[in-house]
Amino acid sequence: MLIALLAILGVNLIVIVVLLAAALSRQRWVKRQPGSFRGVIRVSGGQIDGLAPKWGRGYGRWVRDVLVWTKAPFFFRNELVPAEGLEQQRPAGPGEVKRLGDDLIIVRLRTERATVEVAAHDEESEQLPGPFRESVAVRRDPSAPPQHGSQAPPIGAHTNAEQ
Repeated sequence: MLIALLAILGVNLIVIVVLLAAALSRQRWVKRQPGSFRGVIRVSGGQIDGLAPKWGRGYGRWVRDVLVWTKAPFFFRNELVPAEGLEQQRPAGPGEVKRLGDDLIIVRLRTERATVEVAAHDEESEQLPGPFRESVAVRRDPSAPPQHGSQAPPIGAHTNAEQ
């Protein structure tokens, strides 16, 4: 249907195929970058050009203390988030982030002008804190029930398993 509409409007089919191939090859290249992870990002306080307060999908990777976020669906734009520190790491609440799976981890990053939240699947949460990994004291005990929302202990708090 879409291809027929574009053909009626005069868009050549080869142009559509080339754009689709370029987007798919760019996605494959971004996924294969060292330390990249799939997730969602939003601005929770303040303002950053290119990012919105609604969750936006894409891939992230850390270059020193800068989060390079490649936005979906075409993966042609990178947004740079120079992080000053990690404020919080917590499990996502039920229904907080959609279509990314279960067992999500949300990291709140502090920048000069804003606060940004990045969520990724628990399997990819190793790359999520980036250079601030040492400052993360929240560790999930596999036998403990999941913590949600404000019930997660603040950074610097120790769980029974760590003491």
